Amino acid sequence: MHKFNDWPVQHRNLLLIVLFMLIALAAIAYIRLYPRWTEYTDLRDEKASIEEKLIKSEWPKDSGRLKAILQLFNNRLNGENGLIADTKNVIARATSMFNDRAEEEYESIELFMQKASQTEYKNQYDMLESYLQGKNIYIDNTVFGMDESTADPLKYQMLLKLWTVKEIVDCALEAKMIVLTRPSPSGAHGKVASMITVKPMQSYYISNNDASPYLLEFPVYIELRGTLENFSKFTDLLFTGDRFLPMSKLELVAVPPSLKNPPKPDKAGNIQSKIIIARVTCSSFFLPKTPPQKEGSSGKSISTPSERPVGI
Repeated sequence: MHKFNDWPVQHRNLLLIVLFMLIALAAIAYIRLYPRWTEYTDLRDEKASIEEKLIKSEWPKDSGRLKAILQLFNNRLNGENGLIADTKNVIARATSMFNDRAEEEYESIELFMQKASQTEYKNQYDMLESYLQGKNIYIDNTVFGMDESTADPLKYQMLLKLWTVKEIVDCALEAKMIVLTRPSPSGAHGKVASMITVKPMQSYYISNNDASPYLLEFPVYIELRGTLENFSKFTDLLFTGDRFLPMSKLELVAVPPSLKNPPKPDKAGNIQSKIIIARVTCSSFFLPKTPPQKEGSSGKSISTPSERPVGI
């Protein structure tokens, strides 16, 4: 066998060129083709996995039927009466009561949130207090969690609490229910305060990273006395007209009949109590269009210190 050095120069050069080209082709194949091959094998495995899942699933394998199902789902989601439209309608219904009033009195939600003042809160508080006293209902300004001396700049939230109490009390009075009182005098002017408590505002966020809530809830606790018919009318009134004041908590307690004047027993000999006490928490909702801001602030909203639930 001839040694490589004994080969003619032309043959040796040709062999070196061929070896160099083979090495170059191998390098190019590794750099350019290997990633493509890896991608291809991954896609092939993914395709096989999807096909296996489809075989096991109840979905049709025909593309035409799948497109028809997709179109049906899109219509349910985005159609005129679809889920998105229903969601918008529900939010609009839930917040229209006070959002419409704010727009009417302040021209826009943004101006209401920015311009609601301490003076307006004090005036509306005095009017509500006078109105309730005319109905023998007495409350203390601390019931609202913020009184006229509060330095909190978000006065619009204080106004919303006043409006919520007014609407719920109106429902109770219209249904001819009695607002119960506390065991001892603690209300305004030394009167026995009524069982009305404004609970802390609840803020709802779409994402935990949101700087401001997309929805505010103002819950109010109230204790009422009346018949079941009165209470049934009260629950109807919570959703009459522009009102949207759903109950989040409800406790009904039957009041024992009077022993001095007991009602007549029925045919089975049972004495029925028609009077009940209702302990109810109702809420109003407000939809901010822009986050509340202080003058000279960075624009970040001020929210309640409570937990931030995500979604509604």
